Amino acid sequence: MIFTLTVPSADARVLAGDWLVRAAAEGEWRTVAERGLDESGWQATTTPGRWWLDPGLADESAVLYRRHFELSTDLSAELDSAEHRDTHGDTHRDARWWLVATGLCELGHLWFDGTYLGDLRGRHTQHAFEVDHLLGRGREHLAAVEAAHGTVRVPQTENAQVQIQQTGPARIQRIRALVIEASPDRAVLRVAATVDSSGTHRAEVTTTVLPIADPDAGWSQDPTRRVAVLGDGLSVSEPVLARGRNDLEWLVAIERPSLWWPAGMGNQAQYCIDIDVAVDGRSSHAVRLPTGIRTVSIGRGKLAVNGEPHRDGLDALRIVEHELSHPSFYESANTDGRLLCQQVTLDPSVFAGAQRGLRALAAQAASAAADHAGHHPSVATWQPVHPPGNRRRTPRLSSWADRTARTAMQVADPTRPQT
Repeated sequence: MIFTLTVPSADARVLAGDWLVRAAAEGEWRTVAERGLDESGWQATTTPGRWWLDPGLADESAVLYRRHFELSTDLSAELDSAEHRDTHGDTHRDARWWLVATGLCELGHLWFDGTYLGDLRGRHTQHAFEVDHLLGRGREHLAAVEAAHGTVRVPQTENAQVQIQQTGPARIQRIRALVIEASPDRAVLRVAATVDSSGTHRAEVTTTVLPIADPDAGWSQDPTRRVAVLGDGLSVSEPVLARGRNDLEWLVAIERPSLWWPAGMGNQAQYCIDIDVAVDGRSSHAVRLPTGIRTVSIGRGKLAVNGEPHRDGLDALRIVEHELSHPSFYESANTDGRLLCQQVTLDPSVFAGAQRGLRALAAQAASAAADHAGHHPSVATWQPVHPPGNRRRTPRLSSWADRTARTAMQVADPTRPQT
């Protein structure tokens, strides 16, 4: 079976360099996005996200960022043309433009041209906000950020990234892939995605799971979107997308898969999950995830992978403390055959006395963890924890918070045990 999909001109403009930063005084977030703000006391930084490495800001818990930039002539003309078509009804507006931020901060907020776009919770979460209507107002623009490091500060070696990206009418906002069944005969993956659509569209969602060494693996990153596969590891569905958020879920079966094993138990076979959402025969947005086919279980204090007991038991698990790590960390562990226990932090003192608030916080933290690391075979277990240095906990609150966090994690990812 051969799918050939055309994609809108891939476009990603990185807003690197020329950022301004300063410590955040109380209440200054109210003015950080103003165009006429006095910037004489601000200092330059090459990229936001690691302000404790900038001179004089090492002890600051929160900072403010600003970035002025100008659109290129060709992009400005393209936006003007799209605006004209949309206004005069010549055709529906295919192209959508997004401000995409990753790695800016653990907690924060983002403005664009004085308009508040949303929060930036999660350092390694990709945050995407549609800015078509703002980009079309002119060539000169301003991005502004209020950034805080939260309860845990872990300096990262990876730089933050802010981009302007183009997609078609539908964009994959979040994706989660979990292995729910694995044996030498058959494997089943459950994929869940949230797709944001500009209107009502009949879409085609194409998913393949191929060995990472396969020449067709990673086809979603090819602008021609061409892939040839023969049935196995392929899923094609045709959902009708409504305007706004669409939650989709589907299964992909793989016959006679190569299993992933920890180091010393077998090979670290890896696969590539490619997902493409097409609208009206044109690729609108695509994502790629690395994965491995395996199951993990714990019984009577013993750790088993693919049903085989691990000789080191629970001692084989390396604890990843508190903060979710950069994707490259998990990918390295996948290749090396390491087993990880990923902690998921929940602070019960934030919502003391508000049960629904705490449940919502737990569900958000669990979903973010499962989305971020659930497809990595090296992540063997989850461990819900409280942040360090929390003095407001009471035994009763902590016990209830633990149960809430573990229940939320079980709902987000029922395929992994918790320690």
